[in-house]
Amino acid sequence: MKLVEELTREPIESELPFPMAEYERRLARVRELMAARGLDLLLLSHTPSLGYLTGYDTTMPPGYTTGIVPLEGDLSLHCSELEAPCMLLNGHVRDIVVFYWYEGGDTATQLGGLLRSRGYDGKRIGLEMGNAETFASGAFDTRSYLRLRELLPLATLVDATDVVLEVRMVKSAAEIACMREAGKMTALGLQAAIDTVAEGRTDNEVIAAAYHAMISAGSELMSIDPMIMAGYRTGWMPHIAYKRYALRRGDPIYLELTATYNRYNAPSMRSAVVGPPSDGIRRLADASIATLEILLREIRPGRTGHEVAREAKKGLATVPEAYFHGGFGYSIGMGFQPTWTEAPMYIADGVERELAPGMTFHLPICTWVPRAYGIGFSESVVVTETGCEQLTPVRDRSLAVR
Repeated sequence: MKLVEELTREPIESELPFPMAEYERRLARVRELMAARGLDLLLLSHTPSLGYLTGYDTTMPPGYTTGIVPLEGDLSLHCSELEAPCMLLNGHVRDIVVFYWYEGGDTATQLGGLLRSRGYDGKRIGLEMGNAETFASGAFDTRSYLRLRELLPLATLVDATDVVLEVRMVKSAAEIACMREAGKMTALGLQAAIDTVAEGRTDNEVIAAAYHAMISAGSELMSIDPMIMAGYRTGWMPHIAYKRYALRRGDPIYLELTATYNRYNAPSMRSAVVGPPSDGIRRLADASIATLEILLREIRPGRTGHEVAREAKKGLATVPEAYFHGGFGYSIGMGFQPTWTEAPMYIADGVERELAPGMTFHLPICTWVPRAYGIGFSESVVVTETGCEQLTPVRDRSLAVR
């Protein structure tokens, strides 16, 4: 039995998260950029790009799946047979060419043959040659690129990594509504985690409460597992995994997480301490909160990422002993594992691109004294016509004492 044939034997009641008009708008904009760059075809290997244009959703985003976007005509998908249901149920593409999952050792040969059979040798083909951002997966791999060059000797293969990313940068009202929903669930997760903090409990117990609250509220599979660091481990921020650490009196607790709604994210950070905070922890918290408040005041259309970062630095001037990673904001929106970061827009030194209405950012103010202690506070925001609006609804940014 062929799985795709069986699944398409009768009409499918699609679970598309948006009306088709939303996808048609996105595709039209992508094709405008393709035409401007002289592309006849765009190959999508970055899962969020594929999800953005088609509704595709999966629990296996690092696996091979390639979206085929011609300048005109229907979109196609090349994937493992086991991934086809992820498009058939969640997405709108119906031209799906599959291979058995155990035949995945040479997908480039299969893809190259497919493209040749459809007349794309000799055409100008755009590839997502780089990762969308530092922690993302999904770039077209070197071995497959070299194989395509062999199979399509007349084609011109060019870097089109940023084509879909550029369209994704400015969100529609429907996308922002999804991020607001994610923000509501994020807030529930943070509150549940903070309420669980107590001497003797473990970091696992605290983060389990966050998971339970967000999943119970309706969150889908998360783009990054919720993060927690406690005690001395906060001095090794920001990507240390939780690991059965028992909370002690005086320990700071750092939390960073997001729920997911239709694959859209709205992350937030909060911090707590078991018992009265030390002077160092209190100073770090005050400076981080002040920095975040500056960002919320300074973000508005027409300002560059560099200009906003220059102002935000003033909030950290009182804690010269602390380390800060330098990025005051980064693009977010649709995300798949292993990251909720969208790229390619940052609020940081040297970024001269101007902010525009509809851009959405996470403002990650986590600071730490290396090998000692650290905390973090953040919000997710959307740039409006006059400033910015929080997508994470909690206004209380105080250090929680438990």
